[in-house]
Amino acid sequence: MKKEQKDESDLTTGYRMPEELNGILEDARIKDISREAQSRYANIMYDTAFKLIFGTRANRKLLIELLECLIPEKKISDVTFHDKEIPGYFIGDKKTVFDLFCTSTEGDTFVVEMQLVEQNYFTDRMLFYSTYPIREQIVSPLEEERIRKKKTKVHQRDTYRLDPVYMVGILDFRLPHEQEDCLREGLVSTYSIRSDHGEGGEQMTDALHFVFLELDRLTIDKDHPELCRSLLEKIAFAFRHISFLNDRPVEFGEEFFQHLFHAAELANMTSIQRRHYDRDMQALLDYRAQMKCATEKGLKQGIEEGLKQGIEEGLKQGLKEGRAKGRAEGREEGRAEGRAEGRAEQNQDNAREMMRLGISEEIICQVTKLSPEELRNLSQPQKE
Repeated sequence: MKKEQKDESDLTTGYRMPEELNGILEDARIKDISREAQSRYANIMYDTAFKLIFGTRANRKLLIELLECLIPEKKISDVTFHDKEIPGYFIGDKKTVFDLFCTSTEGDTFVVEMQLVEQNYFTDRMLFYSTYPIREQIVSPLEEERIRKKKTKVHQRDTYRLDPVYMVGILDFRLPHEQEDCLREGLVSTYSIRSDHGEGGEQMTDALHFVFLELDRLTIDKDHPELCRSLLEKIAFAFRHISFLNDRPVEFGEEFFQHLFHAAELANMTSIQRRHYDRDMQALLDYRAQMKCATEKGLKQGIEEGLKQGIEEGLKQGLKEGRAKGRAEGREEGRAEGRAEGRAEQNQDNAREMMRLGISEEIICQVTKLSPEELRNLSQPQKE
């Protein structure tokens, strides 16, 4: 009976834990991930859920309100989604695939990337990605291919005026900053092309902007949604903790969150979407487990190598210090012996002189510290 219940549970969640990871599942973060398989709401940071909730025409209002919260100076009437797969500029170049790629009615371009795992040079990667939507405004790679094959006419612009491009990163980690107070509400960092001098820096062009929502900087844990004071904090909270909630918090009464929580319900996913979502969860679980295992192995190996190296270095240093100390002690002992021998010879010379002057043996012994026997030996003629 118990086995039947377990199988039924597996079928209900559509997710089964791989046997080879059982020994690593005690890690708190991995437990959180595996728990999400049975939650009411999807983790909207997973690729499938993120694109389903923010990357569809039906939910475009959610994306618009998210962008307007991250970029307060922007008012967006509507957005048009574009093909997220961008061909390379040259033959043999690999394709670039964005999470979300859209243009507003006002002409602004938005590329949105959801990044769960920290990686080196992420900001450089975003800069590289920005070259695609910028060049798309002049002539796209697809148009270039058609032009080369003479399947279309060349439509050249008479100016290089570019509409603004916003590269938006939603990150589950922290970016390094020279000054932490540069973040809006401690969560959002923004960059544009400006002068290095002058207060605020003169803007060179409005064509390129970078916006990063750093979710790991949210200090409010999943059990206290009531502590969120602003829309930005609530959005960050939803990204981080929605999959741990059983209901929408009463404090999240805005229309945005009513739609968001409805869209994030796992029950609303089709069977295909759920399989893709479970695959995302499996991939992250595998990654966390592999990283934990690799970290533990690296730590153990590092300790062993460090201990071995420390012993070797300690032995070398000990030998060096021992030799130096031995030489110093030897020199000191030699000097002490030399001083003692010098004093003994001086006492003997003094004793001979006092005997020549006829001073009594008792007084000579008191002055020179020599014994009567040593005095008698001194009085005897020395052998050649």
